[in-house]
Amino acid sequence: IASDAASMPTVVLIDRSLSMRRPASREISEHTRHSLACKGLEWFFGYLGECFPMEYTCLLSFSSTCDVMVPFTRNYAQLREKLDEVSMQDRTDIHNALVSMVEVMVGEWGAFAPCQAVLVTDGFPGVRHQDSAHRKLTLTLPFPCQLYVVCVSTREELAQPLWSTKLQRLCETTGVTLAEVFVPSAPLNAETVQDVFKQMARLNFKPFSGVLKCGHLQSAISLSPPPHVYKSKFDIVITSERKYPKLDERFSNLQYPHELAVCGFLDTSSISAPPLYARHFVLDPEIDDRNLESRLLSPGRGPSGQEKKRISESVDESQKPSFRVLLHGSLKCESKAALIKLSDHWFGLLFSQTSPSKKSNLVLTIFYPDSEIPWLGLLSYLGPKPTHTDPRITSTSEKDPFPVHPPRPPSFQNPNILLWGSEAVLQTDVTKVVRYSRKLPEKETSLVKELNKLRLVALTYSMPELTEMLCSILSKEEASSGNAQSKTLLQQCILFLSNNKNPQERLVVTPHK
Repeated sequence: IASDAASMPTVVLIDRSLSMRRPASREISEHTRHSLACKGLEWFFGYLGECFPMEYTCLLSFSSTCDVMVPFTRNYAQLREKLDEVSMQDRTDIHNALVSMVEVMVGEWGAFAPCQAVLVTDGFPGVRHQDSAHRKLTLTLPFPCQLYVVCVSTREELAQPLWSTKLQRLCETTGVTLAEVFVPSAPLNAETVQDVFKQMARLNFKPFSGVLKCGHLQSAISLSPPPHVYKSKFDIVITSERKYPKLDERFSNLQYPHELAVCGFLDTSSISAPPLYARHFVLDPEIDDRNLESRLLSPGRGPSGQEKKRISESVDESQKPSFRVLLHGSLKCESKAALIKLSDHWFGLLFSQTSPSKKSNLVLTIFYPDSEIPWLGLLSYLGPKPTHTDPRITSTSEKDPFPVHPPRPPSFQNPNILLWGSEAVLQTDVTKVVRYSRKLPEKETSLVKELNKLRLVALTYSMPELTEMLCSILSKEEASSGNAQSKTLLQQCILFLSNNKNPQERLVVTPHK
């Protein structure tokens, strides 16, 4: 997924400081700000479960410390249940919450996967904000992050610039993109808090619905995760003095079209792995936007009679023939990919992809606008096969000249120079060295092969400790060996590993006379 395509992993952070125990207002004392926040999050989790059932969401509660209430999951019922287990503690520390969010994200998705975070708080900075403002701002997020803040307070209560200034400074220091701050309107109650969650969901968590069309055939589809606006493309402009990026105004703020048109088909062998901007699953639409509001007013409520009737009608609708299913099966059986035209000079590819669980998915890959694939050229120049005059293309007996292969294979396709080092593999290789050194001279060839491999790994990844460990192992085996020929072989191996640092040379044992 591209870095600006939100909605892959979502992290929800709820404030559990003592200030969240304050009554919502003087008139309504039975509701605290924490209970209103939980009601709003119940609606929000129900919305995500309906619109994005394939996406992962994590729930964190924070004060001066932070706890993972629910790790990344697709079970939104579990997320709603865990809201009741949030216990109040001392003070608000947003910086500490971001530190915990980074640990959870890096542990689950790695250091480069983008995410979006929803921070639910009352906007009260805490009693120690002056001490922590300058001492703790040392975090820098390694991944792109969009932050949406929902304040369970009125605008009059947030009129003080202290909290907003601290939040803005914190985002600038950590590298978080503060997308928007949502504040409910007065009076503060369950309805106004739920309305502000609805506003955030409609603006930033809106599902995509479109039409997949090929000739006279078409089918309603949904993309997961939903695509976002393509913001800009930079071209490297070379002058006599230096290189600098220049914004291509033609492709600034491009909107994804409602209609995805199939303009041709390509063999999957001709595609390989071109650079891409985003990747989406192509699914049948599961949501009717007109009825979504009524379905999510009360999360967990059973469907009414009209809702049951509409659900049964939707099931009957799913039994009808679908062009999306037909195209998916055809692309899978024929090993083809469909070329999708989004707009002028903007294309994508639609193909079938099998997951590790043996489940086949229809995937849409979006290229950068006006991009050129080296072995295909500009995609806007592609045309129907019968229009070509080259006999190699029109003739069925001639070999297809596409894709155009380079005169020399790239270096990364040579398996002899690929070095993969992991803890388990290195332990296995070292065990082989010990086993072969004890079976000399019969296992001389195997021992030399393993030593050359481990030595090359040590030199490539700058691991001199590995070479020293091998010399120590061989020295112990040489001291305990009673065979003169084995002692000589081990001495030669130790001498070569200790003195030779040239990765181009290989260990060659001199035959024993």
